[in-house]
Amino acid sequence: MLRELTSLIEMSFRQMKAYLAVNLFFAIVFPVAMIFGFSYIVRGPAVYYFVSGVIVLQVSLSNILSVPQNIGWDRENGRLSLIISMGVPLWAYAIAMTLPNNLYAMGSGLLVLGVAVAMGYLSVSPGGLAMLVLALLVSSIQGSMVGLLMAARIRNWRLLQQVSQIAGFGFSFFAPVYFPLSVVPRYLLPLAMLEPTTYAAQAIRLSLLGDPASFVWDLGTAAYGAVMAALASKWGLKA
Repeated sequence: MLRELTSLIEMSFRQMKAYLAVNLFFAIVFPVAMIFGFSYIVRGPAVYYFVSGVIVLQVSLSNILSVPQNIGWDRENGRLSLIISMGVPLWAYAIAMTLPNNLYAMGSGLLVLGVAVAMGYLSVSPGGLAMLVLALLVSSIQGSMVGLLMAARIRNWRLLQQVSQIAGFGFSFFAPVYFPLSVVPRYLLPLAMLEPTTYAAQAIRLSLLGDPASFVWDLGTAAYGAVMAALASKWGLKA
């Protein structure tokens, strides 16, 4: 299985080269522009919500979008049948196919933080930086598993692309990503806790503050991803 996974990772890196300009733009130019632009509007404690929200947009949501689109493309071109026949676990397939994207997204998230710190927009302790790296890792895996679940349920490639984009951006702006979880009305709180980015956003923001509570949200993020992976494995991917 290790050889098959290595081949998948190599193939995903080759595919990313074809979209290098776009990837570099969204990994570097877009987040830097966001920080420079909104740094003159967002101030005070809200800074941490804004910066963590931009990082979530780069890390968690990029996987929610890329995983189902990659799987849909493989299904459309007949590669998915070959991958399934190799006996590669679905969770390993999802992570292998999005490894380049995960690395770019995590690097972009750290770049967002670097720009914000260089501008004096916020400050982060060494311990907070270590917590952020862990939060970025579990958030990227969680996003991959959510995307995998969508691909397991939706067979039509065009419908899958539409649903992944709607869900991705919906999770970003309707979940408590750019605003505190405490302001969510009680009757909407169960819905907020069903959204994957809620967990990633809390873990990333608290890590920027150096708050050990970030580890609790890391566990919640990882558990959420594990549930999504279990459901996707139960339903399976069909060519």
